[in-house]
Amino acid sequence: MKKENEKTPQEENPMTVEEAFARLEEKLERLEQDDITLEESFQLYTEGMKLVKYCSDSIDRIEKKVLVMNESGEPEEL
Repeated sequence: MKKENEKTPQEENPMTVEEAFARLEEKLERLEQDDITLEESFQLYTEGMKLVKYCSDSIDRIEKKVLVMNESGEPEEL
C-alpha cells in the first residue's frame, strides 16, 4: 500500500506533455492493428485514458501559469 509521502515513479520523473502525446499515439496505432486481442485492446484503452487525463491535467496546470497583461500593462497570473 502506498504511503502518503511516497511518490510513484511517474511522479518522481514526470513525463512532458509531448512525451505523453507520443505514448498515446503509440497506443492508438497499436489499437488500429488487426491482430490485437480483446484483452490487449482493453489494456491499451485503459492506459490511453490515463494518458489523456495526464495530458489534460498538465495542460490545465500550464494554462493557470499563463500571464496576461492587465489594463495598466502589468502582468497578471490567471
